[in-house]
Amino acid sequence: MSDRIFQGGRIPWSDIKKKREEMRKKYSSIFKTPLIYSTKRTLIKNTLREFNGKLLDIGAGDRFVGEICSDKGTIIEYKSMDADKTRHHDYYTLEEISEKFNGIMLLDVIEHLSLEEGVKFLHRCSELLESGGKIFLTVPNNFHPTAFSVDCTHITSYRCHDLGGLLSFLGFEDVQIFRVSAKQKIKYRIFAVLFRPVMKWLDVDFATGIFITAKKAS
Repeated sequence: MSDRIFQGGRIPWSDIKKKREEMRKKYSSIFKTPLIYSTKRTLIKNTLREFNGKLLDIGAGDRFVGEICSDKGTIIEYKSMDADKTRHHDYYTLEEISEKFNGIMLLDVIEHLSLEEGVKFLHRCSELLESGGKIFLTVPNNFHPTAFSVDCTHITSYRCHDLGGLLSFLGFEDVQIFRVSAKQKIKYRIFAVLFRPVMKWLDVDFATGIFITAKKAS
């Protein structure tokens, strides 16, 4: 289905909307979306625990994901891509990448692109994945009052079911969505329980992040 994106140079927004609505039914409320208490580093470490093969880290920054991969020895072949040429990376643009990967990391990347750029960007990621390969994304949780607006370089704000629906449209399967909070202390968990009715009424969430995993169809 994703091959239809560029027919006539237009993105079929109506088809994407159908997938968004399907995902909305699966995740009908942000409070019904599973919650993970974890720092980003621990989240990625746990995610990669069962991962083997070639991993591309897009928007790699300081390559901390590579450090996690190194701890696993030679099980993961790590490569990074980032537009910042002041740091060492294997690639600096998506266009120069010709090899395929078993997994792609997009940690706080896609919200820095326009919606149309984001669609094309994810389509390109799909092309770079082997059949059955997985994509791992984090974005700010826009149900949180400030998670998106805190960074002036953020451009597109995604509801979790919208991004999940977009991945589904692009041919990804087994889309799993999680809320993520780094505040792991008991007092914060008690606060979340006590104020849940108020947050639900206000339609806001205390978790600052969204984590999504999906698999490219075989």
